Amino acid sequence: MDLLALFTTVRRHKLIVLAVLAVLIAGNAFVAFGIPPVYESQAQYVLIAPPPQPSDAAIERDPTLLKVNANNPYLRLPNPSVVVDVLAQRVSGGLVRQGLTSQGADEDYTISSTNAIGSGLVINIVGTGSSPESAAKTLDLVAASMEKELYDMQKVDGADDKYLFQALPINPPTDPTRKVTGTIRSMIAVSAACLVLLFGMISVAEAIGPRRTKQVVPFDGPEAPRDAAEPTKAPVVPPRANASDLTIVLPRVRGAEQQGPASQRPTRD
Repeated sequence: MDLLALFTTVRRHKLIVLAVLAVLIAGNAFVAFGIPPVYESQAQYVLIAPPPQPSDAAIERDPTLLKVNANNPYLRLPNPSVVVDVLAQRVSGGLVRQGLTSQGADEDYTISSTNAIGSGLVINIVGTGSSPESAAKTLDLVAASMEKELYDMQKVDGADDKYLFQALPINPPTDPTRKVTGTIRSMIAVSAACLVLLFGMISVAEAIGPRRTKQVVPFDGPEAPRDAAEPTKAPVVPPRANASDLTIVLPRVRGAEQQGPASQRPTRD
């Protein structure tokens, strides 16, 4: 179907177009004004590794190091980025998230590791909320919970604070900004759904239309005419004869029957 035929078909169903257009306007208005806006504020922290555990030579030089508990299990990991991954899993867990939500934080916050500096040693926190104040409050609560979880998970064996990983802020938290990408995606989804609805209703209307306009042949009397009931017979065309079946018919000459055959005619002397 070309574009001209498509536009012609759409123009024939103006009522359907107006109805779908009203649904489209109502849906986009609900998305723009009915759904609460989403604001975001971000903060980044870098993970600082503690000094290594004292060696035997250092203990011989300073026997007081034996009294210091350097038993931090995360110091035995080959890659410090694992600490960031574990921390992100703990703060994103159900119990911590539920506790932060009860304190007034938005439940859609995120915490993850990034490669902005180093190899996965940067912690990125995104605080969300329906207002700038709510997003900033969520960011502060998540950051405080992140520092607490980082401290508690390293104190499992009672390690001294000197041998704990620290999270230092890189930059101040960003100002809360409204997230419009979600609103735009919702509007696009509503528009696509209305477009599918439009062509679906037009297809149904085009399929029903010919059935309603089917012509009915009226007839007089209780029964249909006999001629109309009987099927029409097409003329039978005889098959074409072959060349061997052709017969040449010569016209008769007037008076030939009276004279008879040429062999019986009298001859003149």
